[in-house]
Amino acid sequence: MITVYYDKLALRNVGYPNLAQGTSRPYTEAWHMFDHQYPRVVPLRLLMYTSNYKITTIDRIDSRAWYPIGIGWFDFNFDYFENIPCLELIKNNQLRVLFYYHEGDNPYNIKQRLDQLVIKHTLPSNCYTFISANTQAQSLENFIYFPDHEFFFKHVNRHQSAPTDKKEMHYNFTVLNRLPKWWRASILADLLQQGLLNNSLISFNTGNIDVDDDEDNNPIEVDCIPGWRNNTRDMCHSRLICDHMNSIEQNNHHVVNVDLYSHSRCSIVLETHFDVDQSGGAFLTEKTFKPIKYGQPFVIAGGPGSLQALRDMGYRVFDDVIDNQYDTIHDNTQRYFALRNTIKQILKNQDFYSMCQNDVAHNQQIFEERQSIPVNNLLKELQCRLQ
Repeated sequence: MITVYYDKLALRNVGYPNLAQGTSRPYTEAWHMFDHQYPRVVPLRLLMYTSNYKITTIDRIDSRAWYPIGIGWFDFNFDYFENIPCLELIKNNQLRVLFYYHEGDNPYNIKQRLDQLVIKHTLPSNCYTFISANTQAQSLENFIYFPDHEFFFKHVNRHQSAPTDKKEMHYNFTVLNRLPKWWRASILADLLQQGLLNNSLISFNTGNIDVDDDEDNNPIEVDCIPGWRNNTRDMCHSRLICDHMNSIEQNNHHVVNVDLYSHSRCSIVLETHFDVDQSGGAFLTEKTFKPIKYGQPFVIAGGPGSLQALRDMGYRVFDDVIDNQYDTIHDNTQRYFALRNTIKQILKNQDFYSMCQNDVAHNQQIFEERQSIPVNNLLKELQCRLQ
């Protein structure tokens, strides 16, 4: 059990996001749009995954508690502590700040900024704990790694069940590029050039690259192979469709197109980041947990250590069937080349899908059973940090 403190309540047992500006009613469309409003603080997602908490306000506080700040996007120009109305309670160690961030930004950079603010406001060095979805957080003081997207996807997709009957495998791979980025275009262009995606379900859904993405920031060195840069640019103007869902439906995780996971032998997961903000860490999202829930083997084009993070959670990553050494390579371009070799290996193995079935079944079971223990362990850790 943890106690969380809110400056004001939206409903009897629903805290209005601390530091949020403006007003909205809980669970309306506006309630889910705080990340579009400065300073982009959001409702605390952790409370979606448990009932093991108590909410308090200034008139009811009777013990040490957490002051939660859910972050939609971390703003390095915003002084989070300066804007806390009850800062004296934090100085007196009666409250501690709990930052909860479901994104994968470099936690080293975030820690540097927060520690500067702690010094500026003469706060205790342990006045905050920052929960991050970047695996590197586990190595930093005052930080905790928590794979939020595993539990978020499980929560929002809870009304859709995985099919129990096995489908016929018509396709080799599922490769989804719902939001085009330069590195995704580079990988897709090369795999197509190599002829490795014949007979596959492929999406590259717009003729325009992500507006926040810059070609010069592509973590893959496309100039190391003649023609790769031009192929990448051509890919960015292509449009490949593997289903009839629009962009809104594709990002609605309540309902998943299960056919994309039940009719191909393997998913090539193109994660949100390939170089996770130069942190050296991994950041797993619903893109990885969809094939896990819906019974499909997979490889991951993501940050180094993505597979190891899954192993640490108890999942299996088909180590007995394929070469997963790519996951240990920190050089982005070389990691991709190693992944490409693994994809070639999968194509050559006609028994690949059947050989993975024990691990697939294990993963589905772990996904369904893993809710309470990791969340409760996190709550216990938070409670200990209040002592």
